[in-house]
Amino acid sequence: MSEEKKVKWLHEFEVNKTVKKEVSEDGKDESGEPIKITKQIEEKVPVKFCLKRPNRRLYEDADLFYGVRLSEGIKEGLLTKTLLAKRFSNDGGTMSESEKDNYATAYEKLAAVENKIQRAQINLEKISEKEKTEKIRELMKEAIELRYDLQSIENEQSSLFDQTAESRAKNKTILWWVLFLSFMDEEGERVPVFGDGIYEEKLAKYDEYEEDDNLFWNEAIRKLAYYVSFWESGQVESPEDFQGIDNIFAEAEKTETEEGENPKPKAKKRAPKKKAKAVAGN
Repeated sequence: MSEEKKVKWLHEFEVNKTVKKEVSEDGKDESGEPIKITKQIEEKVPVKFCLKRPNRRLYEDADLFYGVRLSEGIKEGLLTKTLLAKRFSNDGGTMSESEKDNYATAYEKLAAVENKIQRAQINLEKISEKEKTEKIRELMKEAIELRYDLQSIENEQSSLFDQTAESRAKNKTILWWVLFLSFMDEEGERVPVFGDGIYEEKLAKYDEYEEDDNLFWNEAIRKLAYYVSFWESGQVESPEDFQGIDNIFAEAEKTETEEGENPKPKAKKRAPKKKAKAVAGN
């Protein structure tokens, strides 16, 4: 990875796009004469997407956008987190004792795993590079799972604050980041996914993709929003962190494919898993 790439881009990933392509093959006509037969086939072509590393100006613009949306929410009658927290405090808090214990346990385990990762990186045990890489990979996987456990508990708590002025402003700011950080490779150039222009113009392009309901764009926007949500909340920053998210996507897609090929008996129904809400439009 070049130094320029490290500085300019947070992460890159690919989404397969189905395109139609004309191919020619040798054949024979009714009289047996050789001819060229042309037909259309569909093939999957990987399209590269990337997230731009924001500069100082973008951070300042995002802070201003958040402040404006926060003021709008308050003017529209939404409570702030402080006022809502006071209401919950009067009722004894929002987390049960068992939830507090589970959260503390997961937090302690994560701290221990992150310490092991640091020790493995400096190779205090003097193991081979292959063993070191495998050990770090396993520890990273465990750390990501623990982060998800913590996030699950935090999400349950934060859902109580979903209708606050801050929550509304944050969701809109995540969408703002998606619009301004998303780029893709097109005809040898790296171009903005949602076009050039101001927020309203990019948002109109975003809405256009959503209304089109195209599988390729649905998948691309879903991943862009997911990556940005994790990055904006401070949960991913390094290439290793983003790679962990890539691995989760790959495992999820593999599971979906396997379940599609081997459907489970309908008699054994399970409650559907909740999907992570990356961006709220309102």
